[in-house]
Amino acid sequence: MPTQQRTRGIAATVAGQQKLQETKAAGKEDGTRLTFECIADRISRNSQTSVDPRTIRRFFNGEGIDRDYVLAICTALGLEVTEIVDPNEWHPNKSRQTPQPVATSATLNTTPPTVDEWQGRQTEISELQRALGNDNIRLIGITAAGGYGKSALAVKLTEQLTLDWRVLWVSFTQAYGLAQFGRWLLEQLGQPYDEKWDEETLIQQMVQGLTQGPCLLVLDNLETVVTADADSVYGQFLSRWLATGRNSKLLLTSREKPSFTPNLLRRCHWLALQGLAEADAMRLVTVDYGLTGTESELARFVNQMGRHPLLMQLVCSLMVEQFGAGVTVTAATQLGLDLFSVSGYHRDAETSVGEVVAASLARLSPRLGTLLKRLSVLRIAFDLSLAQGLAAEVTEPELRHLARLSLLQESPPEPLNNKPRQFQLLPLIQMFVQQQADSEVLRVAHQSALAYFLAHLPSPPWKSLDDLTAYLEAFYHAIELGQFEQAYEILTEERGGEGKNKSVDHFLHLQGFYRQEAELYKQVVAGSQREQKCYRNSLNLLGNCYDYLGQYEKAIAYHQQCHDISEEMGDRQGVAMSLSNLGVCYDYLGQYEKAIAYHQQSHDINEEIGNRQGVASSLDNLGLCYHSLGRYEEAIPYHQQSLTIEEEIGNRQGVALSLVNLGICYKSLGQYEKAIAYHQQCHDISEEIGAWQGVAISLHNIGETLIKLENYSEAETKIQASLVISQAINFKSLIAHSFQTLAEIAHQTNQPHLALSHCQAALTLSQELGIPLVKDCEELLAKIQATLAENPKPYNNEEKS
Repeated sequence: MPTQQRTRGIAATVAGQQKLQETKAAGKEDGTRLTFECIADRISRNSQTSVDPRTIRRFFNGEGIDRDYVLAICTALGLEVTEIVDPNEWHPNKSRQTPQPVATSATLNTTPPTVDEWQGRQTEISELQRALGNDNIRLIGITAAGGYGKSALAVKLTEQLTLDWRVLWVSFTQAYGLAQFGRWLLEQLGQPYDEKWDEETLIQQMVQGLTQGPCLLVLDNLETVVTADADSVYGQFLSRWLATGRNSKLLLTSREKPSFTPNLLRRCHWLALQGLAEADAMRLVTVDYGLTGTESELARFVNQMGRHPLLMQLVCSLMVEQFGAGVTVTAATQLGLDLFSVSGYHRDAETSVGEVVAASLARLSPRLGTLLKRLSVLRIAFDLSLAQGLAAEVTEPELRHLARLSLLQESPPEPLNNKPRQFQLLPLIQMFVQQQADSEVLRVAHQSALAYFLAHLPSPPWKSLDDLTAYLEAFYHAIELGQFEQAYEILTEERGGEGKNKSVDHFLHLQGFYRQEAELYKQVVAGSQREQKCYRNSLNLLGNCYDYLGQYEKAIAYHQQCHDISEEMGDRQGVAMSLSNLGVCYDYLGQYEKAIAYHQQSHDINEEIGNRQGVASSLDNLGLCYHSLGRYEEAIPYHQQSLTIEEEIGNRQGVALSLVNLGICYKSLGQYEKAIAYHQQCHDISEEIGAWQGVAISLHNIGETLIKLENYSEAETKIQASLVISQAINFKSLIAHSFQTLAEIAHQTNQPHLALSHCQAALTLSQELGIPLVKDCEELLAKIQATLAENPKPYNNEEKS
């Protein structure tokens, strides 16, 4: 395609060019570094004008530019204009050369697209409305790859504007010449137009016309005429508007983010559009297309498509066509559907979403295409350092170029938080890129990512789940590579700390991340072989997760499976561990004799193989069972023996557990002060090592002991504190116990309505879990209801509260 000849403005003479180069070189010699960017910055600091560095380069190279730009450049460099340009051409009374008219093409598309299916985007619309109301913002841009709904969002924004705003819309479905666009714009604004104007003059007149405002000029699909890194007359128009515009606003939609000089960026507001919010995507599928399904089925369906509006519309249309109205989303599996090959109508052509995204990818060089394929294995935001771990030669400008193409999302650096510039692939683009990538390219990329994360694992102490990001990403890449033993070791290897800082597994478990923990071990089980130790151990750890989630039957199934395989493989330690965990489950279910049998078997095996940690755990568990049977004096020696072993082997978590169990026994024996002392020791150790389960349990037990001392106010405070922690870590069995205890306190302090509420909550949860607490709740509920029957009105205590 032939390029368009740039029309002439005012150019430097040969002598003027030499003078410009001498001035620039002199600056370099004295350390000023007069780059074109520096000259542009100097102009913007010292005047109201702003000149693009590319325009300055053109002037230095002898090309003609606008009069205002010539004056600004010469002033910034301390040069007389007539030293640089022909005085006869500069003098305003002299006639200027007659410019050539700019070429024109097809009729402008000035009709906004019709938006039929629409859900959500209110957050994005609110953000754009705020930008419209900001007097410092002159240009608003919506960027994303094809099909994300940039144009539709712009339409919806314009529909919500007040009558004060006049909306002008151009969809660049073709590369219209600036003259054609400029003429249309000036006619719409009621301003004169002269075919003899050159580009510089036309741009100036367009900007002046827009200042008459208020007007919102929508430039849809602007990537057709303004690329991310190429100079264009439209780019000059945007830069001039940013420098001198007022009263009106420009709204762009583009797959690419145009480049501007740093001094102009503060006049821009960019919205990088992503997929719909999950709830909005589900409404699009159900309300607009009539598809059906459960909430989880709908969520999976829309997330499988990255909540990409166009893709969801195409797939839903195909399903309704194939199966009829009201079809369930699960029917998609019957299509054997490749989500990136569904044809549909988009931008005046039969296309597929794959082609829409490919239109962006096609702009890349082979090198950048390979880079993007490597980066597609990363599921989190990444900085330059991580990107270089996968492709050593990559530069930040290249990553920013990909961001301008909307193939990456870019987040600016946060110097105060010591956070570098971040990049991330949107899910849909990531899916498509990986589909196009060779499996070996992805394998090598996963291997490089795994090596990077393993080399950047933060040592304990860890404060939050964010501190484990490198571990969890290393786990992910190990799983993707089929390295399941290594994935398991990443979670369970001891890292030199204690308590929650002992290993990733300990942190997740003691901080109450049971569901996340279960999902990790499920991946190990799904990929590894039953003869591998990581398979058996993951089964046991899965059982522990479901144990704490109160899903005891599910926990028993995992522990039994581990027991059977361990026995078959001759893994006696695995057998002992499974027996112990089975005993814990049956203890929770109130089957104490069965629990004792399992714990005794576990104890005997651990003693035979010399596993002192296992022996201590078995002793503690046996003590708990005897306590549940009311044999308190018999339980205490078991806990004392366990405490001694745990102290000898330096297991502080085990020490805390033995202490709390001793406290429970002494409370049952009526030795309340001694019980509180044991529970407080447990609390302090648990808090030190970050074992939130232990903290919650000890607070609860202190509260229950205070009830025995009739110190209801302090007891309630302790139980409430325990409940907050239990709810935060989803420790369901303790949540139920806390509600039951709060109900008891309310009943004892003449607050029967509050007692009823707490007791019903405890009963409902206890029934859901299938734990023995149900009986206690039913007995307490009967007492509360009897009290209410005698006097249904609120008591004085409740009236005050």
